[in-house]
Amino acid sequence: MRDDLQGQSRLIILAIGLASAAVVGILDDLTGSHFTLTAIYLVPVYFVAWHAGAGAGLLVSFFCAAVWLAAGFYSGRPLPAPWIMLWQFFSLLAIAGAFAILLARLRKAQSRTRALSLVDFLTGALNSRAFYNLVENEHRKSVRYQRPVTLAYVGLDNFKHVNSRFGHTVGDTLLRKVARVMMKCLRATDRVARLGGDEFAVLLPETDLEAAKIILPKIRDRLADEMEDNGWPITFSVSVITFSKVPPSARAMIKMSEKLMWAVKKDGKNAVRYASYNG
Repeated sequence: MRDDLQGQSRLIILAIGLASAAVVGILDDLTGSHFTLTAIYLVPVYFVAWHAGAGAGLLVSFFCAAVWLAAGFYSGRPLPAPWIMLWQFFSLLAIAGAFAILLARLRKAQSRTRALSLVDFLTGALNSRAFYNLVENEHRKSVRYQRPVTLAYVGLDNFKHVNSRFGHTVGDTLLRKVARVMMKCLRATDRVARLGGDEFAVLLPETDLEAAKIILPKIRDRLADEMEDNGWPITFSVSVITFSKVPPSARAMIKMSEKLMWAVKKDGKNAVRYASYNG
């Protein structure tokens, strides 16, 4: 579904670009021999390449060069020799095409940089900034639509012992495994973040307590199996709070979840504790 929408969006952008190039060609023709609008043909190339990628940008580049050539014939400007016009056509095509490729690569690099700024470099889970933004968004939605939202806070028990006994390389591998297992077990709408050295959080939008009691034990069991398979002496202290009504801020939601997780650790670790917040 998402791919279909993206495909439709690209087709719309491409259509706008082609129509814009045609408009520039008409204006170029109407100006006659007074002046040329050659540089303006790069505007639709820029628009399409930036929003729809290099392939669409190259298509519009070719169309722009063809429209420019046609406008030259009908504008009343003195025409140079055919080989000169052909050279000018391919020169414009090369410039516009290179422009489209460079813009598309720049956009892709910018998107990659933005995505990396939201991801924890070690585990591939979201980082704290991205998670706070998501929780704020769910906080606003919950206030507006009165829908429940659940936060789970997962603390690794005895993680320092793993680093001391096996080394930090193994510890890093363990954290990656934890993040991977959690992301694999969750639904497409749920999000996992690493908020501290050995602490993770899970956002479950539009999830009530009963549904959370089904999802979280499965995750914890899968994590426990993974630790046992690798011989890692790690257990998990998990807090789960379902917010039927949300507190004044998203940060307060996260703090409440963290506080409950630390209460689990204080009471002996290796357990899941559930709570409801109704305002």
